[in-house]
Order: sequence, then structure tokens, then C-alpha cells
Amino acid sequence: MNKNQYNHEKGGVVTLLVTLTMLTLFLFFIFFFVFGKVIPPNMIGIRRNLVSIPGFITGGYQEDGLNPGLQWKIPYVSNIILIPRDFQFVQMDDREVEGDLSLSKLEIPTTDGSKVKTDISLIVRFFDKPGTTLRIGTTENQTLATGGDNDVPLVKEVSRTHGGPKDLVNTYTADYNKQLVAFATNAENYLKQWLSGLSTTDYYNPALREKAAFKATEEINKGLNKDGIELWATLIRRYVYSEQNIDDQIFAKNLQDATERLNAAKSELAEARAQTEEVRAIWDGQKISVLKVEGESTVQVLDEEAKKYEQEQIAKGDKLVEISSAAIEKDKNEILATQGGKIYAARKMVPFISSLQGGIITGIDPYNMTQWIDKFSSTNKTGEK
Repeated sequence: MNKNQYNHEKGGVVTLLVTLTMLTLFLFFIFFFVFGKVIPPNMIGIRRNLVSIPGFITGGYQEDGLNPGLQWKIPYVSNIILIPRDFQFVQMDDREVEGDLSLSKLEIPTTDGSKVKTDISLIVRFFDKPGTTLRIGTTENQTLATGGDNDVPLVKEVSRTHGGPKDLVNTYTADYNKQLVAFATNAENYLKQWLSGLSTTDYYNPALREKAAFKATEEINKGLNKDGIELWATLIRRYVYSEQNIDDQIFAKNLQDATERLNAAKSELAEARAQTEEVRAIWDGQKISVLKVEGESTVQVLDEEAKKYEQEQIAKGDKLVEISSAAIEKDKNEILATQGGKIYAARKMVPFISSLQGGIITGIDPYNMTQWIDKFSSTNKTGEK
């Protein structure tokens, strides 16, 4: 086999391998496109079996939603539709918001015959399977007392049974927008029922307004959770009265109430300041008295300590004098004991010698006591004193 023939056969093998690889990939993508469907992370898949095969598949929508990822399907046998997994917003405010369902704002009739145009946002989400979950609810017949009609309901976790994707599609069809519109229409009835129980002025009371919105949310979930959909929250964002004069009157009344509360608060503040100054004066007086007494006591203690110190020093001085005198007497006694005769004679001769004048005795300095003592106390040559 020559070199050209070898290269030709080698090129043919490479071409065959590349062709088989491309064919395999093409068949894989065809298989994936025909028999598979990718569910994004933010979506819930709902499988619908178009036919029933005993022991294999059951026709209709399946109870549980499909998780994100690659899921199988068979053309003309099974199909998959998608619904959002994350929160969806329904805006009731005559305002177009991209990505949200926008509906007309609610016009709520009040108990005294007025109408309030209310902007509301509904936060909605779908359940991915039927079951029982814990959600925020209210305790039965229990409220947090804030005064009269302003009592706010106590909240806690309550157990709620809800439907799944199958219930959602069977109730609101498989179209996503129709699902939200149908749900919002049902929610409007509950919202009007609870908010219309407020009077014209009650809308300005946040405790009463939020209480009504919370109770409406709870009733909506009790009635519609079985359809596989949940109202996560109801947000009342803005409200105005259809009659401008009512709005102005309520604003003036609220301003008057606020002014009265401000004046009352100022009065209480002035009274509190007066009481504070009175207490401060009392404490200042008591403090001065206490400091004066403490000062006098301190002076007395210092005086006593000074006297005590003086007595101690005098006693120490007297003791030192006594010790010194005793030492002197001791030294004198020792001298008298050793040189008693000379000293005694010297003491006796002092008056006599001091009276001498001139040189009666020769060879002796009359003022040299040592020579006198030696003179009178020594033995002469002959042995006589």
C-alpha cells in the first residue's frame, strides 16, 4: 500500500466519523425537540395527557406541577404548559405597568353614602402541587386592643388546604392572563364587601383600613386557595373620594384633630417640664444641705486628727527628752563612779578659784582647772596629800 492510498483511506475514515457524529447530534436534537421540553427555573410545568393508556398514563392535567429542568413529552400523546412560579402583581389603579396585569381602580361605597376611589395592588402566586401549608391567618374572635373600633386582629400561622395546577387550569383555563383576570374579579367582590363596611372617615384611620384589607385577604384565600392560587398580600396604596368637598372636609377635620393633639401634647410637655424643674429644685436644695453637713463633719474630723497628731508629736518629744536626760544622768553617774574624787574636788574648788586674784600659788594657772585638780588630788614627792 503506497502513501497516497493510505492517506486516501484515512481521509475517508475521518469523513465517515464526522458524518456519524453530526448525524448523531442531529438525531439527538430532533429527539430532544420532539420528545423533550425545558422548564425554566421561574416556571411551573403542567403536564396534560391527551390520551389515556391503561397502566401507563391517565388523560387530562396532572395533579402535581413539574420542576424546572428537562421533562419528557410525546407528540399527540402528552404536552406541557407553563405558569409562573414567582410572584405576580395585579394593579387596580388605571395605570399601565409593564409585566403586571393592570385593571381599573376600585370604587368603594362607604357606609354613609360616599364613594372612595382606591388604588390596590394584589400580590399573587400559584401553587405547584395540592396539599396543606401554614399561612398567616387570624385567631378566632381575638383582637389586639387599641381602643374601641380600632382593635387589630391578632395573627398567627394557620393550616390551609389548597389545590394544585390541575385545579387552577380547570377553574381559570390554561391561559395565564385569563387566570389572573378571573382571580382578580373574584377578589374584587371580597374587597368591596369588607372595605365598604368603613365610613367616610374610617379610610383615614390606618388601623381600621388595614384591618378590613387583612380580613378581605384572609377571606379571599379561604375561598380561592382550593383553585391552586394564593393572594399573598393586599396593598392599599392610595385612596381619594369622588366628591372633592368631602376630601377637603375630612382633611380639615383631620388637621383640626391633629392640631388639638399637638396642643394637648404641648400642654403635657409644659406640665412635665414644670414638674421636672420642681423636682430639680428640691434635689438641688437637698444636695446643698447634705454637702454642708458633710463639709462640717469633714472639718471636725480633720481638726480632731490634727489635735491627735499634735499630742502624739508632743508625747514623742517628751519621751525623747526623758531618754536624753536619762542618758546624761547615766553618763554623769559613770564619770562620778570612775573619777569621783577629782570631779568632786573640782566642783568644790570652782568658787574658791574664781575668787582668787593675782598669783598666790606659783606654777599654776589659776584658771586651769586641770592643774588645780591635779595639784590638790595628786600625791607629792614625800607621799603626802
